Amino acid sequence: MKNLKFILVLFATALISTAFMQDFHASTTKVEYENNSLKLTAKFFTADLETAVGASVSNKASFDSKAKSYTNSNLVVKVNGSPVALTYVGSQTNDKSTRLYLKADNVNNINEIEIRNSMLINSFSDQQNLVTFDVNGVRKSFTAKKGGDTGKVTF
Repeated sequence: MKNLKFILVLFATALISTAFMQDFHASTTKVEYENNSLKLTAKFFTADLETAVGASVSNKASFDSKAKSYTNSNLVVKVNGSPVALTYVGSQTNDKSTRLYLKADNVNNINEIEIRNSMLINSFSDQQNLVTFDVNGVRKSFTAKKGGDTGKVTF
């Protein structure tokens, strides 16, 4: 009888705690500038990224193809007011997170960077994308979210 009460209390506690549990949707995008190149590393929860991209990371070729297309539509970079062409380098999945790697070559004399980062925002209304910059030793950041997916930083 004691065991039954314990199991019922444990079950009730688990049920109540999951009822109030809220998913947290966030990503980080690190933008680094060195040797006239921008290197972008975007990190996501794998399940969230798979939902947005519409492909599983277990099929790497299909995932990378769809992730490249998705990224081209949802990540736009301008340097000093001019659009910069991003090249999708690839992805890496570890445990519960996936990183996407991109780069832009021939980028000179950065005074300002503007980024539209709408990654996952259409899939999750509470999505927040923290974008950090490291340009010539100066670090800055902003958060992109629904209703404000674009940010500009000056150096």
